[in-house]
Amino acid sequence: MRLSALILLILLTVQLNAKHYNRDAGVRAGAYTAFCYRQYADEFSYSEVMASLTGNAARITYLKEYARPALLGFSPDLVFVYGFGAHSGFNRINQYRVFNRTYFYDRYRYSPVLGVDGYLGLEYRFNSLPVIAGIDVKPFFEFSVNQFFGMHLFDTSFIIKIKF
Repeated sequence: MRLSALILLILLTVQLNAKHYNRDAGVRAGAYTAFCYRQYADEFSYSEVMASLTGNAARITYLKEYARPALLGFSPDLVFVYGFGAHSGFNRINQYRVFNRTYFYDRYRYSPVLGVDGYLGLEYRFNSLPVIAGIDVKPFFEFSVNQFFGMHLFDTSFIIKIKF
């Protein structure tokens, strides 16, 4: 039993130091907290899916992202990430606004949403650990049945991801 545990530990250590990661997963903690999964096409382009659930909304977001070294002379592990994408989901609302006038429903209703997203982030990829930490902003515009057009420019968050 101890030998099996030792072999498993050695294999995991070798895998963690291999640095041939082609995906990562983690959490984006902010106004719209989300679970993230990213698939690498190559070292500088990715596809990412985010699933967020708040008290009054649920969304699935797909982003196409690109990375560039942020401060090459300072650290090659610090990267600037930018991209674009789209999302869909629903909002649970009991009011809506039209031209700065608020209308109230007698009960909560569900409203489907479709949106367009942007993405800007600064990530640090730890060299000795399979971990990514950073900050990002994901502005988005969305269309819904009850609130025709919504704009959220400051959806900022902290991110932590594990590469595998």
